[in-house]
Amino acid sequence: MAGCHLGLALVLAAPGCRDRAPPSEAVGGEGGGPSPPPPASSRPAAPPVRKDGTVYAEGVLMGTRVSFNVWLPPGQSAEAAGAAIEAAFAEVDRLEGVLSEWRPSTELSRINAAARDTLLLNVPVSKDLCAVLTAALRASERTEGAFDVTFHGVGRLWRFEPGARPPDRSAVEQALSTVGYDNIRLNEEACEISTRRPGVQIGLGAIAKGYAVDRASAVLAGKGFPDHIVEAGGDTFVRGTKGGRPWVVGVQDPGAQGPIGVLEVKNQAVVTSGDYQRFFEYEGRRYAHILDPRTGYPVPEDRAPTSVTVVAPNAMTADAYATAVAVLGTRKGIDLVERLDGVEAVVIGHDGTVHVSTGLHGVFRLVRAPAVPNGGGRTKRSAAPASERAANGRPGGRR
Repeated sequence: MAGCHLGLALVLAAPGCRDRAPPSEAVGGEGGGPSPPPPASSRPAAPPVRKDGTVYAEGVLMGTRVSFNVWLPPGQSAEAAGAAIEAAFAEVDRLEGVLSEWRPSTELSRINAAARDTLLLNVPVSKDLCAVLTAALRASERTEGAFDVTFHGVGRLWRFEPGARPPDRSAVEQALSTVGYDNIRLNEEACEISTRRPGVQIGLGAIAKGYAVDRASAVLAGKGFPDHIVEAGGDTFVRGTKGGRPWVVGVQDPGAQGPIGVLEVKNQAVVTSGDYQRFFEYEGRRYAHILDPRTGYPVPEDRAPTSVTVVAPNAMTADAYATAVAVLGTRKGIDLVERLDGVEAVVIGHDGTVHVSTGLHGVFRLVRAPAVPNGGGRTKRSAAPASERAANGRPGGRR
């Protein structure tokens, strides 16, 4: 089911929602693609333009809140902006039907079902799935498995909700035997996938949302709205400007409402991952939702950053590396970012120290200390030379 809660006085309904509704109402409906548009005579009037010159809408897709904030340029109508936003919603909905490992009818789920008991040999995949798998395998290699595209076999054992409990250790160990990104071979030119052992299960939960954000942004730009922000559950892509002024993105305080700092960005992605959003407690121990693919268990609390924000050229790249930094921990995570050209990070440690990578010096502005245990709001800046960073290649590429 896809629920909708859209922030316009006249709602722009997301695909998968049966009805249109006024703000603050939720509408549920079965998935399966967008419904046909209503007759022209029954289509809604143009959405309102806010005081800052933008049109805004939000809905629920891919299991999270998806929002669009679109600057209305001269010569474009609010009605056209509304239609462009609906098309962007439709693109996210379509991609969920391709890339989700949790919905049994998706292309990825069919691949996983086929791989469960046998080897795959040169199985064709769509261009979208091929593009995401290509990026996911490169991120898996560059992070040496801190991000691992084959982790779904273990990830599906965990539930992070009140009353949950860890899976049996034997189940984790058995599932770990199928984890390893080198168990996948992808022919990027032919878009064909093969596996090296039975039971390999692909999970794109830490990268697919970023790809959907990138594609939705491309849809808006293609329809004549090149200045906008697309956001989906912490994955943000910022394109263009807000009437010539830079868009400002906040870095969320993990322990309180509001941001601890801000970034002015243009044509870049800003993705945040944190261990403070989804977790459960069992027998006096806290289990956060960021899992280490190498152990099958949540990253230990003494190593895990409270929050990781990654800035990159696109949301798919930022999504993958935000997860990897969270798994690696603050020190190793910042070291990884310093080796990736075009990728930057702001990492909040559990002691409240704010770590800022080299390329964000002078870009990230701290406005207050994080509200975390023992936090003093200290800022620690990385000092890796730019020449060393440039020598390590483009983000997502091979070392």
